[in-house]
Amino acid sequence: METIQPASQGYGIIVQQDGKPQQVLAKFLNLMLNYQFGLSILVAPSLPRASSLLMEHDAEVCCAFIVHSEKVENKTVIGVLSKHGEIPVFMVVPQSVIEAQQEVCAELSNIFYCAWEKAFSRSAESLQKTATAILEEYGIGDVMQDADDVPFEALQQRVETRMRNINTLPTLPEIVMRIMRLVNDPKTTTEQLEQLLCTDPAIVMKLLQVVKSPTFASTVQRGSWSLSEIIVRLGLKKVGAIAQQIKMINSLVKPEESEFDLRRFWEHSVGSAIIADRLYSKKMLPLKTSLEFNDYWIAALLHDIGKLVLGFFFWDWFNRVVEQVEKSGKAFRAVETRMGEAANHERIGQFLVINANMGEELATVIGTHHALGETSELACLVHIANNLAKEFELGYLSDEPAHYDKRALAALGIKASQIEEVRAELAGDIVEEIKTMVEQCL
Repeated sequence: METIQPASQGYGIIVQQDGKPQQVLAKFLNLMLNYQFGLSILVAPSLPRASSLLMEHDAEVCCAFIVHSEKVENKTVIGVLSKHGEIPVFMVVPQSVIEAQQEVCAELSNIFYCAWEKAFSRSAESLQKTATAILEEYGIGDVMQDADDVPFEALQQRVETRMRNINTLPTLPEIVMRIMRLVNDPKTTTEQLEQLLCTDPAIVMKLLQVVKSPTFASTVQRGSWSLSEIIVRLGLKKVGAIAQQIKMINSLVKPEESEFDLRRFWEHSVGSAIIADRLYSKKMLPLKTSLEFNDYWIAALLHDIGKLVLGFFFWDWFNRVVEQVEKSGKAFRAVETRMGEAANHERIGQFLVINANMGEELATVIGTHHALGETSELACLVHIANNLAKEFELGYLSDEPAHYDKRALAALGIKASQIEEVRAELAGDIVEEIKTMVEQCL
């Protein structure tokens, strides 16, 4: 079979018939094609419209999905959508329709089938496994395929190329990236960071409030402090990390149609960062290596950024996952796996960080913060902080269960009972402290 290497602007067409099941299936396909294969999506309400879209974007279209509740009789248009057998067309229909649909398409090549009833199963006939196997035959591979076996620079180039035109992957504010570059440069001076921050007065105003929060009460005295004095007192990396946090909290604005709870999201994220800082600075975990404040703070702050992307651009799908978490009592990540694993929040967060050129270590930590792909001490610290935040009822859902990976505990040389001791030691005003900082940042 001739392979098709998708261009940087690759498209998949989804023909979505009206109806709730069709909408759910189409949203899942959109997620999968965006974040697994780096394809932009063209949605058509009818076969004639799909044909028009194909004519407009002919060379760039590399697959099509027809999501219908009944047999599609027009085999001519199906053949056109397959570019007369050049690209795969997937018929996503009820099981009762498949045999009749196969009869309609008997003379056509490269038509594939998936039953609605098996779409989200774990079998080889699921929508994701069916599509993945066929698309790989056409040379449209998973963006993260063999990610562990290629240099990070090559992986970054692949992500930048394949994800370049995905409009559901937000970019971080430029000043966030400029702050990161400054604080990671050992030659940076207090004056240079102060000058950069002063280009955004809103950051400075919020920063002056945040440094007076309980988190930094022991470091910054009460009274009026200038920005330069704060940088000297707290250090470039600490001020830089907090400034990045303030900008991200206030720049990532959700679409009107989304009901995503931004405050709740940031309370969990900021809470994880504060807990990580407390664990590290007070030596509450047996860490052997020295970690930079900005590394663990930003890693903890952004570990769940993939949830924010889902909540902004795929709110209805995100909400379905949340509903299943509430019904099953299982962790968010476990429910994502059960629902098809098309684009889990770890993968999306990893893409965002890679695309933003924020470094390999941060990308790895964010991409594996639940079931650790590695057991670096930074990864373990973020993993423990994330779960402790949930134990303090600061997950996206107040009763979201914590799950400590055995590899993280083993790498740190601690037992689950010791986590209970750490949690008890952290208890007190920490929840109020976290909510105060979020309030000051907003």
